[in-house]
Formats: sequence, C-alpha cells, structure tokens
Amino acid sequence: MNSTKRPAEPMPAKHREIRLLLSTLWTAVFLMGVAWAQDRPTVAYNEFTLWADGQFGNGHAFGYTTNSRMYQLEFRYGRLAYTNRLCALHYIAEVVPLTLVGQPQAKGRVYAYGGGGSPIGAQVNFLPHRRVQPFLTSGGGFLAFDQRMFHATKFNFTAQLGAGLQVFTSRHHSIDFGYKYHHISNANRGDTNEGMDSHVLFMGVSFFR
Repeated sequence: MNSTKRPAEPMPAKHREIRLLLSTLWTAVFLMGVAWAQDRPTVAYNEFTLWADGQFGNGHAFGYTTNSRMYQLEFRYGRLAYTNRLCALHYIAEVVPLTLVGQPQAKGRVYAYGGGGSPIGAQVNFLPHRRVQPFLTSGGGFLAFDQRMFHATKFNFTAQLGAGLQVFTSRHHSIDFGYKYHHISNANRGDTNEGMDSHVLFMGVSFFR
C-alpha cells in the first residue's frame, strides 16, 4: 500500500518574526562583545537598576490569554556572588511598583493595576571585564492587582526568563536592553487558571558601586 507523506506545515509568520528577533539580538550581542574589547578596571559588587518593560505579543507555553497588553516598571538590586574572566553570577531581587495588564473584554481591553516583587532571581553576565556584556536573567515572584485577573484571583505568581545586553557608558553606569518571556498565573489557587504569557522588550539603566 502506498502512503503519501504530508508536507510539513510552514512556520506561522509570528513565530518566524520572534525567531528572527532573537537571532538578531544574539548575533548583535556576541559581535559587539568581541568587537569592543576595552577592559573595565573592576567588577562591582552592588548593582541598582531601573527597567521599563513593554509586551509585544502573547506566548502560550503556560498561559492561554490572548490579545492582552502588559507594561511594567522594575527596580532591581544585584549582588555579585561569583566571577571569573568569562562570566559573573549575580543574585537578583526586584520590586515592581507598577504593572498594567490589559485583559481582553467584549467591549475592549480593561486595564488592571498591580504591584509586587521578585525576591528570587539570578543573572549571569558574560565577558564581565568588557564594556559590552551579554547576559541571561531569570526570576520568580508575585503580583497583586486591584481586580480579579483572568476571571480568577487578584493575587498571582510570576516567572520570567530573559536575555540582554549591558553597555557600560562609564565604570559606574550602563544602558541595558533585551528580551524576556514573562508568565503570570494563580498557580491553581482560583476556580480557573488561564494565566498569561508575554513576549516582552525591556530597556533601562544600571548603577554600580
């Protein structure tokens, strides 16, 4: 019996755009890291950071919400835990004074206001003695909102994983930018747990001492 093999379905355009964005980011990260070889004198033990985040699309690894929006401010503190010539490991804790989440409703998006923090986090900087440093970052925490989120609870948990670039403008300052995948859900504490996954771009500044 002859069998006909079905042709592979083409990758959705949205997925291709995300892959292209990530590939471009990482290519820029490593090319700039190699090209800008000027050393920094020291690696600072304390880092104070302000980031502004904006969602550009929904993901669906864990959450089911679509057509949402999220904007956020983050104050981050980093403490150097380990370093060598190739990488530096930092403990990260953050406070989130403001989160805006637009939930899709029949008459349009309804925005919820929230705040919280992420006390458990880590960041790995590569090439820590260079002025341009690629990094990976992760964290877990919570957010409390002024209304029930995703038809469930006001209190929700968060998790995030990201990659970016720190460009040092001086020994004590850097400009940061990159991408992260951000998740919000109630961890099955409510009647439902739709959750929301977000593709997020961030940009901000860091101060070192």
